Amino acid sequence: MNKELNCDEAISSYKRTIEEVRNFGVLGSTESAIKIVRAVAHVFSNCRRQQVVTVLEQLIRLALEARPTSQAVRNLMQMFFEKLSQRVSTPSPADIDVDYLVREVEKHVVSARETASELASRRIEDGDVVLTHSYSTTVLNSLTKASDRGLELSVYVTESRPGGEGRLTASYLGKRGIRTLLVVDSAVRYVMKDVDKVFVSAEAIAANGAVVNKVGTSAIALAAREARVRVYVVSGLYKFGSETIFGDLITIEEVERPEFVVPSERISEVTPYLGRNLYVKTPLYDVTPPEYIDAIVTERGLIAPQIAIYLARELVGWPKTQKTLESTLSELMSLWR
Repeated sequence: MNKELNCDEAISSYKRTIEEVRNFGVLGSTESAIKIVRAVAHVFSNCRRQQVVTVLEQLIRLALEARPTSQAVRNLMQMFFEKLSQRVSTPSPADIDVDYLVREVEKHVVSARETASELASRRIEDGDVVLTHSYSTTVLNSLTKASDRGLELSVYVTESRPGGEGRLTASYLGKRGIRTLLVVDSAVRYVMKDVDKVFVSAEAIAANGAVVNKVGTSAIALAAREARVRVYVVSGLYKFGSETIFGDLITIEEVERPEFVVPSERISEVTPYLGRNLYVKTPLYDVTPPEYIDAIVTERGLIAPQIAIYLARELVGWPKTQKTLESTLSELMSLWR
């Protein structure tokens, strides 16, 4: 088959993946990141060297714009390109076993998630009532591991608007036989008196320990602090953004889609006024300050948010030797030009 045609098809497939991620067709930042890495690898498998050099920077920019808040997208792509750069002596990108490199990235993610969820599950005690927000595979694994050990637990799950991912979380837990109570987001402060622990995940963890997660997380953490309930963030370190000192410097996505906040049967009532006197502003994420978080549970163990910056220095030599995705990509492309 013509390689030029294969390349065009691979690029088109990549752009479809980006649109799926942009339109929230993929649940979870990690799942989105892995899907994008696979799509990038598909381009490398089907394009010639000059084709890759010509389009790659644009393709990566599209990925970052599709999920700007997700540190997993940035870090897992960087991990893939760093592994790829070790094989740049190969005459053509198509001669590299990129599927193997993708599997290496996936193995790292699986290992990090497995370890973090196991450690988090050990924080759950028999009879605990846990509250969680949005949808996180790592948090779900933590809860099911505790249940599988025979612990009795109940889980409050917020609806998690906009998007309503909490409904999928509640459905999953219910199917696993875990007593689950689905509540509207605004009921968090009301139910917090019954809660023993809060488990959430992260879109990104800033160098100062602030956590970016689904909008509503910071309000949950505030209510938990008021009620003296411990808040645990369960996340692999591949969501750590060592180049960001403060969480509020991470781009927070906002959408202007009325269907996110208005019931479909009432949308016609507001449509005539949109863009005139009525506007929709829906942030998808917010920033939880480190002082509202008791611990971040990672594959390296439980860490206090306030020492996250020291972990950054240990892991990546922040700030002096930190390589960015852009610098890694630039080095790789310069070797193939």
